[in-house]
Amino acid sequence: MADAATAAPPETEPHHSGHDHGHDHHEALAHHFEDLDQQFEAGKLGMWLFLAQEVLFFSGLFAAYAVYRWHHPEVFVDAHTHLNTTLGAVNTIVLLASSLAIAWGVRAAMRSDRRTILNTHVFTLGCAALFMGVKAIEYTHKWDEGIGAGDWYSYDPATHKGFNYWGDWTWGDYMPGLAIGSLVIGVLVALWGARWAGNNALVKGWVTGAIGVCIFSFGFGIVLAKGVMPTELELARAGGHDAHAVHDAGHSEGAIDGASATEASPHGDIAPIDHPSGEGLAEVDAAPDQVGEPAGAESGALNPNPIPRGELTDPGPDPGPEAPPAAEPPTRQPKFTEANFFSIYFVMTGVHAVHIVGGIIAILWVVGKAAAGEFDADYFLPVENVGLYWHLVDLVWIYLFPLMYLIH
Repeated sequence: MADAATAAPPETEPHHSGHDHGHDHHEALAHHFEDLDQQFEAGKLGMWLFLAQEVLFFSGLFAAYAVYRWHHPEVFVDAHTHLNTTLGAVNTIVLLASSLAIAWGVRAAMRSDRRTILNTHVFTLGCAALFMGVKAIEYTHKWDEGIGAGDWYSYDPATHKGFNYWGDWTWGDYMPGLAIGSLVIGVLVALWGARWAGNNALVKGWVTGAIGVCIFSFGFGIVLAKGVMPTELELARAGGHDAHAVHDAGHSEGAIDGASATEASPHGDIAPIDHPSGEGLAEVDAAPDQVGEPAGAESGALNPNPIPRGELTDPGPDPGPEAPPAAEPPTRQPKFTEANFFSIYFVMTGVHAVHIVGGIIAILWVVGKAAAGEFDADYFLPVENVGLYWHLVDLVWIYLFPLMYLIH
């Protein structure tokens, strides 16, 4: 009896015979999944569905771009010259490097290499922040040029300039201070995080250090972009705008000369006289009684058939009792200008920048979880999903760069 009692418990032990795998009781396994494999497949399907709707969202923007460019190709060709191709290429290289790094991090997660996960994701954060620093300079350049957000209506396509309602105040004036502050604060925060990590506060240390890298990289992106593309306002203050002033003055003088030539005669029916010495205009003014009279009888007639003044003011035949009202001209459609191109530019690149910020937040979360040791060869689904999202963000920019910056 005693032997039977002691032998009974082993018969009731195998409760989980259906899914008795080594990783079934992993602490990351949610209660509504049978095993980690099922959880992984469900999470991957959900991520691909999310990415599919993101593709549909961006497809609408690209479709709008295609329609407008098809109908107004000349506007796109002219307007894209305000964009700096070098900065666009730099940002493209930066995002490609970040994609390589985050793919390397996913591979490290599959091998339970925590240090490589942390290093690659912090590098990706630095690339993302550098991208945003370059975009900050590009945006401020447009705003200071008068074609930024809120100033599209004030853009003058004749002079390719906008009207600055803020006087001498411009966003570009504050960029050097923002860059220096970001560099200094970024270094201090990164050192603070390294100190915490050295005291075995790994999560707090790595997350703080990653934030410091982001701040520093943002400032470095501003410095890099400022070195590549100074604003047009800075060129004007440095004396580079003198040529534009001379050019504008020449146009103004030409307009005044043209106006004097047409206003010399009180009657708009008389075309301006093209005479190299300008004597023709003076001679027309000297004959007030007869418009077609030869200017200067002594020096020879310019018009052998003078027209009496009465014929110019003769109302002509009676049009009848009531003339039918003139038909109203058709309403003109609004013209597609460079301001419309920049509305498309700011919407598409702005939405992409919002996705960059979302990616920075997600990658910071991965860094914190990786520092806590929650990812290994059995469970790395969040690392892979965040990597897929980041690849989509990079892919969108790979299309935006040639469509915006390399227009021919």
